[in-house]
Amino acid sequence: MHSTIFQIAEQPIGTDEYVGIDHVEAGEMTSIDYCREVSQSERAELIKTLAHRILPAGMFSVNPDGETLTYKGGFTEWSKEYTASLHEKAEAIIETNVFKCAGPAYRLQKAIANPLDTDTLFITNYTEGMGVAERSRQLMRLIGSLQIGAKLYIGAIFDYHF
Repeated sequence: MHSTIFQIAEQPIGTDEYVGIDHVEAGEMTSIDYCREVSQSERAELIKTLAHRILPAGMFSVNPDGETLTYKGGFTEWSKEYTASLHEKAEAIIETNVFKCAGPAYRLQKAIANPLDTDTLFITNYTEGMGVAERSRQLMRLIGSLQIGAKLYIGAIFDYHF
């Protein structure tokens, strides 16, 4: 199956700071067989998809440059809904199902690591052309620290196979 990896930061990312295609490491609960760079036309569409379909509804807008997103708010409300869903998942765990392979404990673990419930991965920790592609938890932690009007900058974007 295929999905996307986004390099994202709170500061502008120069092209010389883009993570290299051969220097993407798989983070916790991820698997990457291979990845490829996306074309410029794919890039524009993927950034729109990120803002309008992957991230929580209405939380971001794509700026006219097509390369940055502006935070419009909504994290607190989203966080309340997310926390309620975690409580619901935790309540489903009982002693007879706690160790089931794909049972409620595993579903809770997945929800904690990947609050956006997406196959899209995010590189928010990178240096010298290397980065770790992770599920959405780290990205949502970053978003939780944003003020309304703050920008997110998009660096490298890869299509990956898992």
